[in-house]
Amino acid sequence: MGEYFLKNCVSFTPGINPSRIQTTDLEFYDQNDFVNDYNFINKVNIKDKSFDSENLLKLKEGDVVISVVTRQAAIVSKGNDGKILTLNFIKVDFDNDFLDKKYFLYLFNSYSGVKRQKERMLQGTGAVLKIPVKSLNDIEIPIISMSEQVKIGEAYKKTICLNNYLDKYKSLMEKCANSILEESVRGRRR
Repeated sequence: MGEYFLKNCVSFTPGINPSRIQTTDLEFYDQNDFVNDYNFINKVNIKDKSFDSENLLKLKEGDVVISVVTRQAAIVSKGNDGKILTLNFIKVDFDNDFLDKKYFLYLFNSYSGVKRQKERMLQGTGAVLKIPVKSLNDIEIPIISMSEQVKIGEAYKKTICLNNYLDKYKSLMEKCANSILEESVRGRRR
């Protein structure tokens, strides 16, 4: 179908500084929530939700968010439904029906062409470089047929889930091996 700029497909809503909110009974979306959503640890049910201008910064299950620190995108899970979007995150609103959310995740997180564009847009000093919200509009993405987008998006989700399981398995294997080796060292010292 062709190349499009993100501004032709989505719009962005930056989060707010939690210290500027007067009430304390709100739950905020944080980096740990993002990591769980990124790894599809919680089940996600993507539905079309009606627009509610009063709750613009309240996340809903199925929303897509970008971490400005890690420069990665994730889909909000049910456990994070209702949390407030903070300044380290940007909500992605899909303006039309020709971009699948999981395909967007693949493009934004893994597609080499988008990765190169994001690297050129980085701003800041020190260890943490961020992408400004305005720059996101100018990222160019390939749009293919919706059926192909869905296939690629599902394959990407399965890859992330499999990598998550492999990381857990690797951690368990290391703990088990270290335990056996330590026991061997202790047994020989006697």
